[in-house]
Amino acid sequence: MEITDPIQVRSLVRDEAATYLAPFLHEDHSVSEAAALLKLPLARVHYWVRSLYADGILEVVAEQRRKGRPIKRYQAIATEFIIPAEFLPEGHFAGLMRRSNAEMTEDLLAGSPEWVIAGDFRIWASAPTRGSQDRLPRAGVDRGAVTHQSMWTVRITEDEARELQQELNDLRDRWIARSQDESQLRAYHASVAFAPTGENA
Repeated sequence: MEITDPIQVRSLVRDEAATYLAPFLHEDHSVSEAAALLKLPLARVHYWVRSLYADGILEVVAEQRRKGRPIKRYQAIATEFIIPAEFLPEGHFAGLMRRSNAEMTEDLLAGSPEWVIAGDFRIWASAPTRGSQDRLPRAGVDRGAVTHQSMWTVRITEDEARELQQELNDLRDRWIARSQDESQLRAYHASVAFAPTGENA
């Protein structure tokens, strides 16, 4: 469903909107059922449901009678929402990437502080004109949780860059398919990106 209404756009582009919408995209749920599915506090889910309902994203599809107030069952007005680029807030994706990068840094610091904070800094050259800098973990230092962070520069053709782009997409899709989202397994924040530098522009 295409969304262009400004109120609904603002509602849907909030960082956690997709999380709180998920239970209602394919079937109806009460607030308490959604909170149980999401394993999140009832009050927080109730806040989001009220907000999404007020903005016309959720609708009441049934009411269960009981003593006192009936239990309302909500469902999203569509199974998918698409906001055309011209209706998004200015800089939406750039802001999203900045927040995501900041979250990744915090996750690395929390998950493996000895590696992130106490690693040795190295400058070296793989060739007379190719200097590099990186982080060296000290032998015997516990790195904490399983983490990975690295950046590097490669000089490749545009066709090779497209090949790398496709390999990264395939890698992402393969591991998303393996993810057991409904399980109690630990969640890992993964971020992979590459872009041409401005040095030859």
